[in-house]
Amino acid sequence: MRVLVIDDEDSARRAVALGLRATGVEVVEAADGPTGLARALAGGVDLVVLDLRLPGMEGETVLATLRRSSAMPVIVVSSKRHEDDRVGVLDLGADDYLVKPFTIRELEARIRAVLRRSEGGVTSAATIGDVTLHFPSRTATRGGEPVALTAQEFALLACLVRHRGRIVSRAMLEEAIHPGEAIPEEMVSNVVDVLVLRLRRKLGRDLITTRRGQGFIIDGAEG
Repeated sequence: MRVLVIDDEDSARRAVALGLRATGVEVVEAADGPTGLARALAGGVDLVVLDLRLPGMEGETVLATLRRSSAMPVIVVSSKRHEDDRVGVLDLGADDYLVKPFTIRELEARIRAVLRRSEGGVTSAATIGDVTLHFPSRTATRGGEPVALTAQEFALLACLVRHRGRIVSRAMLEEAIHPGEAIPEEMVSNVVDVLVLRLRRKLGRDLITTRRGQGFIIDGAEG
């Protein structure tokens, strides 16, 4: 098993990594939000242990961005003890919430429980019509044939697929394309429209529907 630990506090991160490695777990470490998100999205990780207070990008933003393209299990660890904090991150898609300080034994138990719950439930692929999106490898096929997608095209398509059956605003799609970046309002529409046009050319005109004044939607039916 490979676990990604994202925590800017060196001593806490190293203690968790050392404890998990002692049990045979392979650990990848990240000390800030952007690095942690990039490593999570790169694949090859089974679970993320995520602190909330991170430089560069708050843990809540890392979690929300990750959830737009991945169902990878995430355990949030934080010194925040208020119920609203726990409820907030669970609503964002966290699989569990562990208050600091905690023991490695308790973390290991939480990891086992989360992985048991997620077995068979983590979506590694989604099929819409003749198009299949493979999340771990960030690739797509149409009619069984590989289709070359850029990183931005995949990010936008993954966001729509994760929210299939629901309208996704341009702002949400822009956040999926450029996580954590502030993009001028006048540029949002153009970037999204260009990527949608490319995806329609590659994957079929009927895959993505435009809802004027609201955003875009992919039909909820799976192939």
